[in-house]
Amino acid sequence: MYQDAFKYRIDREGTASEKYDLREKLFGRADVLPMWVADQDLPTPDFIVAALNKRLSHPLLGYVQTPTSAYQAVIDWQADKGLSVEPEQILWTHNVANGFMLAVQALSQSGDAVLVQTPVYPPFRQAPGLNDRQLVEAPLVLENGRYEIDFEQFERLVIEHQVALFLFCHPQNPSGRVWKQDELARLAEICLRHGVKIVSDEIHSDLVYVPDSHVPIASLSAEVAQSVVTLSSPGKTFNLGGLQIGYAIMANPDWRAAYLRVLQQHSMTDLNLFALVALEAAYSQAGRDYLPHLQRHLLANIERVEAFFALYWPRVRVMRPQASFLIWLDFSRVFPDHPAIQRFLVDQAGLGLNDGLSFGEAGRGFARLNIAVPTQTLDLALKQLRQAIDAI
Repeated sequence: MYQDAFKYRIDREGTASEKYDLREKLFGRADVLPMWVADQDLPTPDFIVAALNKRLSHPLLGYVQTPTSAYQAVIDWQADKGLSVEPEQILWTHNVANGFMLAVQALSQSGDAVLVQTPVYPPFRQAPGLNDRQLVEAPLVLENGRYEIDFEQFERLVIEHQVALFLFCHPQNPSGRVWKQDELARLAEICLRHGVKIVSDEIHSDLVYVPDSHVPIASLSAEVAQSVVTLSSPGKTFNLGGLQIGYAIMANPDWRAAYLRVLQQHSMTDLNLFALVALEAAYSQAGRDYLPHLQRHLLANIERVEAFFALYWPRVRVMRPQASFLIWLDFSRVFPDHPAIQRFLVDQAGLGLNDGLSFGEAGRGFARLNIAVPTQTLDLALKQLRQAIDAI
């Protein structure tokens, strides 16, 4: 059904696309093939575009009141993942990064310690400093090609720094690691024991590949749910980043009141009209039917990247994601000098990937590749990379 939509490149020039318009600023060249920010080059699904077009057929685009159907769409979508949500537990944000910035403001105090696990999506590391909090990094441990949590180190840092808030990336970005129920339970137990609030970014949870499955950390128990803020959005899955859609789920009424107060201070308690329309369309049966098609395409791209490096550049280690459309590439055995990675990718291969160091010191030697692209785009990227490898 979506085979042709996933096959051919779409020209995004002239659409104010961040992914394309920032190329010269980020990479020093405006002609690189951009495969960096977690923004798909696949078309937004037709049923969402149809819903937006239908709303545009009405001549008025005035202020809107969030309908109960939007709350129900989130409730039903999260129920599919095993998380029970009540309407009053949902608060609207403008994206997930915005959601955890707000959580830092609402649920911690100036000077408090905020813990993150690196390597991690850059705004996690930026949020504490931007809000006059102390950043505490608990690096993940790379074992047998995937990241593991050093629980002893995690608890030691919590105690040493009297950590108030834990920003948790679940599934993990940039590695695509899916955290298991026993790992979640151990993290939750440590946080409960030391009074640490958990803010769980679960935006990539729709794109978990079989045989793995996503367990919302707030679903572990009623006690854990009282200590968790769950953040999510249809933005990554359905390529809706430009509509600024996000939401926070909180079972704890005191936390909700504190969070709502910060939202009100910023006058951002509701989604915009088109965000609401798109959210309901995404979280419909059509969205559920679409997911397997998208996942098959992304898995095919992941497997092609794995096969390419195994054949042409086996010294580069490919961390196969268990979730998401992002691949964490370890170039450390090829380029001991980290800046040489980007020089090679940009200058020789003509590719724009995320610099691993933007995810923290734990990202030294790495780069992040976005494979949510049409087959034609991946063909071109691998062709350029092959030519660059041959020229070394």
